[in-house]
Amino acid sequence: MISGDTVKCANLVAAAMGADVLIHEAQAPHMVSLIGEEATRAGNARIAKIMSDILRYHTTPVEAASEANQAGVGMLVMSHLGPPTPNALARIAFMRGVAEVRPRGVVVGYDGMLLTLPAGSKAIDISTVK
Repeated sequence: MISGDTVKCANLVAAAMGADVLIHEAQAPHMVSLIGEEATRAGNARIAKIMSDILRYHTTPVEAASEANQAGVGMLVMSHLGPPTPNALARIAFMRGVAEVRPRGVVVGYDGMLLTLPAGSKAIDISTVK
């Protein structure tokens, strides 16, 4: 199951019920807000407005983890991230609070990620397309 831009949504949970994998968009409001504050300080009203607006139509990482739990999915892949997570420190900040909701079965997606679900198995293998 793959989500598009959405806020926390009972219909998404119902559609994902029992899926092996849920690929879910996520925006980290604590990080997006910092970008907006810096844009305001720098006098970039356009970027500040965008950072404010995008929080209305995206799910937080913690909400996505909660939805994955409600749907009973095997793995949650965070995708369409906001802001981008170019390094391990950014990924740690992005995932703040997720481990308390979903301690296992969640990863941050990346360009080239390949998920393989072998037939007759519950395994979900992650590799990178070369």
